[in-house]
Amino acid sequence: MDQVEDFLSGNSIQANIAFAVAFWSIVLLLLRRFFTAAAELLCSNPIPVENALLPAQTPHPNPGGSAVPFEIPLTEATDKQIASFMTFRRRSAWNRSQDGLEGVACEAAQYKGELFDKCVFEWIDDHFRLKLPNLKYPYVATHWNGWSSVWLETGPRVQNMSISSFVLTIEHVVNGLVTPLLFLATERAVYFDLSMYGEVGYQLISCFWIIVSYYKDQDLTVEKMHSSIWHLLLVHHFSTIGLCLLCLILGDDGPRVLASHTMVSMLGVTSTLHYVAQVLDFSPFSQANTPYFRLANHVVTTAAQIW
Repeated sequence: MDQVEDFLSGNSIQANIAFAVAFWSIVLLLLRRFFTAAAELLCSNPIPVENALLPAQTPHPNPGGSAVPFEIPLTEATDKQIASFMTFRRRSAWNRSQDGLEGVACEAAQYKGELFDKCVFEWIDDHFRLKLPNLKYPYVATHWNGWSSVWLETGPRVQNMSISSFVLTIEHVVNGLVTPLLFLATERAVYFDLSMYGEVGYQLISCFWIIVSYYKDQDLTVEKMHSSIWHLLLVHHFSTIGLCLLCLILGDDGPRVLASHTMVSMLGVTSTLHYVAQVLDFSPFSQANTPYFRLANHVVTTAAQIW
């Protein structure tokens, strides 16, 4: 750590921020690629035919609130029902003797994921942009094959949000938990500075991509969330940048202990748990699959916020 301390103290604040931006730009990209590859390798196994279901009608009802499960076990579906579904999915060349049911199970899983994907993003838009009252929060249907095939049952936009949640959980743990706790344990200012510079670096990256996304009218953000909350993210990020910069400018005169406790409680614990909860909402640990596990997460998150 002595070398890191010498490096930081030998540079200006601006130079250290530039280094933090470069460092986290690379790390965020590598983390996204790692978690995407892991999901595709470990969580994209074929859906067992005996676990899959088909919708009784197409398009399948997709109201707000809890997802409506498909009704027909694939192994009990008639050729006519399967052919009708595959035609709806623009896979009209299906033939039972030639193609079997494995591809149908995969197609049904993808359709299930697309429906929930649409439901989630409509809820976000209705809540944050349109501010409609009495909305029902979207809950994913029971997964057919647990973690083994969860990626097949997840729509593309929710996939992106989930990967971002994994990536940002790592960032939050490093900048909001590990480095502030190391400062509190050792009282070495270098750990506090690493926390501040790291968070400023990440927030600047996120703000840059949100602004580019507005300009391009395309989601290039780190968070991969609905555009209706981009402005909220900008307010949050610029506020965080201002507070962290103030701590760096004040140096030894700043309230490092208080700031570290704040980073641990607000970023390292509470915000991290929110990202974990977001992953759980779309996963086999969701309310529909493991309601008591999800309840335990709510309790822990609430307790952290109170703390």
